[in-house]
Parts: sequence; C-alpha cells; structure tokens
Amino acid sequence: MSDSDHFRRLRSLDHWRGPIAVSPLSGGITNINYLIDDGGSRYVARLCVELPLLGIDRRNEILCHQAAIACGIAPELVHHEPGLLVSRYQAGKTLDAEAMREGSVIDRIGRVLHRLHDSWDTLTGEILYFCPFQTVRTYARTAQRLHAELPSDIEELLEDIRGLSRRIGPFRPVLCHNDLLAANLIDDGERIWVIDWEYGGIGHPLFDVANVCANSGLNPDQEERLLTAYRGHVVESELRDLRILRAASSLRDALWSIIQTVASDIEFDYRGYADDNLRMFRKSRSLLGS
Repeated sequence: MSDSDHFRRLRSLDHWRGPIAVSPLSGGITNINYLIDDGGSRYVARLCVELPLLGIDRRNEILCHQAAIACGIAPELVHHEPGLLVSRYQAGKTLDAEAMREGSVIDRIGRVLHRLHDSWDTLTGEILYFCPFQTVRTYARTAQRLHAELPSDIEELLEDIRGLSRRIGPFRPVLCHNDLLAANLIDDGERIWVIDWEYGGIGHPLFDVANVCANSGLNPDQEERLLTAYRGHVVESELRDLRILRAASSLRDALWSIIQTVASDIEFDYRGYADDNLRMFRKSRSLLGS
C-alpha cells in the first residue's frame, strides 16, 4: 500500500478530535511508522502486520506494551486493531549507540531494566515465552527454507550456540523487551522510555542487559557498570551469563537480518546489518573460551 492509502486509513479512525496531520517517520526496519498531530496532541502510528517469520505476534506485543505502561516505562497505547498500533508520542531524545555508552545513561538504563524486570510477580496475561537460543535455531531454519544466504559455517554456529546455552545458570523468568536498540530508547531528560514491544516476552532478564551491551558496543568495564546499575552488584556467574547472552544477541540479530534480505520490502541494508552482527558475534564468542 502507498502512503496515501495509509493516510486514508489513519484519518478514518474514530479516535481523533478533528482533522489530523500525518507525516512519515523514518528509521523503522520492520514496520512503517507515521507521526500524527491531532490539534497539538501527537501520536505514533505503526502499520504492522503479523510477522510469524520473525516471531512477531501482535496480540503478545499489545500485552507486553500494556505491562510496560503499568511499570511507567512505556508511552500510552491509545488504539490498536489488526495491522495498526497507535501510541502517544513520547517527546525526548532518541538515543544512539554513542549516547548509550555514556556513564550516566548506562546507569539510568540499568535502573529502567530493573524496574521492568522487578514487575515479574505482578504480571498477568497470556504473554509468550522468549528464548534467544531457540530463536537463533528457528531463524536459521526459516532462512534456509527461504533460500536466504546463510554463513557457510551455520551448522557449526548452531552447535556452538547450543553448547553455550548449556552454560547458562538457573534464572527467574521475567518480562523482557528483547530488542533494546538505541532507537527504542527515548530520554526525556528525567527518565528513559522504552518503545516498540513486538519482540517482548517472558524470558531471561540478563538477555535485556546483554542486548544493550551488544547494540551499544559496551566494553567490559561498561558491561560491569550496567550490571551494577541493574543488579546493585556484580556476581561473576551473572557476568559470565551476560557475556554468553551478548553473543547470542548478536547472532540472533544477524539471522533476523538475513531473513529480512528476502522477506522485507523496506529499503534498508539488511545484508550489511547481518554482516556487522556476525562480526560482533564472532568477537564476543572469541572472548568466552571453549
């Protein structure tokens, strides 16, 4: 569908108080996004179909987003229907990888993640489970089925990541975001807001921490600072698990992007993104030892 078709659909919603102004938002690599101005009140609309190839379930996304709203870390979700989510626009600075490496921002991200994960004993709803290792395996098989170009050593990578998964210690499953790109974090000067919950689910809390480390390129000292801000202290076994999950995060993102090279019609360098994440995976993996 064209922008004009999307504009007509958005203008037809009953939610608006009057005529609205609609403009495209750039930067999305999964969905098509628009900024809506309704008499001075601003919203973000996401045109978002079901994407089972990527493990995206929109019913689950809504549940995760609503739970995050209850935690006070996500903007209000004002409307949803099949293929469309509308949330209140959150003013502030969208973070980038450089900003995420600043000490004070690392501390604040750690506290936001603690707040999210600490809600585990109040959650309700049929929220899906998320495991990065299972996701890696599933993405690899999906990419093979779609005849996407995979690394020549993909079977060795899958066997290796399986071995790494068996090193992970016991953990308490919590609500996780699982896609903590800089673009999904907004700093309004007082707090950090977390947006785009389409990969949310119940899972390993340290995967969110590891995901931040991978997506922002944190060095070992910064990893420990984030874990301290999140947990209040550093335990060596958790630092080990975080670094295993960091490797899994990069491999997951590489395989996600490989699928998108053949599944998406959004203009984005998915091959380059896949190659970057494969390099990050191999670097992270080399630091873990045998």
